[in-house]
Amino acid sequence: MENIQTELKEVRKSIEYAHSEIDDLKKENEKKAQVQRETTERINKLEADNVTLLYSVIDLKARSMRDNLLFYNMPEENDENTTAMIHKLLEEKLGFEDAAMKIKIDRSHRLGKKKRGETKARPIVAKFNFHQDKVSIMRNAKKLKDTASRIGISEQFPEEIVRERKRLYPEFKKARRNNLKATLVRDKLFIN
Repeated sequence: MENIQTELKEVRKSIEYAHSEIDDLKKENEKKAQVQRETTERINKLEADNVTLLYSVIDLKARSMRDNLLFYNMPEENDENTTAMIHKLLEEKLGFEDAAMKIKIDRSHRLGKKKRGETKARPIVAKFNFHQDKVSIMRNAKKLKDTASRIGISEQFPEEIVRERKRLYPEFKKARRNNLKATLVRDKLFIN
């Protein structure tokens, strides 16, 4: 009988110990669950902040490119003066008088590195001193469509905006075919 009572005491101690361990594990588990919730909240906030920063960076890039134009298919030469080439194009093809004196270009250069054996001319990017000059050139760029030179002019945008414009372009063309007024402004499509 004494043996049974001793064993019963040991079983009770064992059960109490197990309950104590279970309580400790529950507390530890709750702490870990709380840490996980806090970590998840932090990750969600960081992801939201990251998206906000990404849009801010894209916006800053777009603003820094606001006065830039890209000139395509202009013949490439060694030791070329891209600013002079653009001024010549503006005078000869777009009808701007005395472009070298009236239209100020802060800087211009070819995009990317020249590749061996590449025959296609790299685009020229030009940053204009005055935004109104850029707007005026874009208004006259349609005159190039009537020439055989295949030279083209477009606004410069960050690659993220370029991708979005490419995605929107089929809708833009569809709206125009349906005689709707459609305009692409940066990465937004407006249809009236």
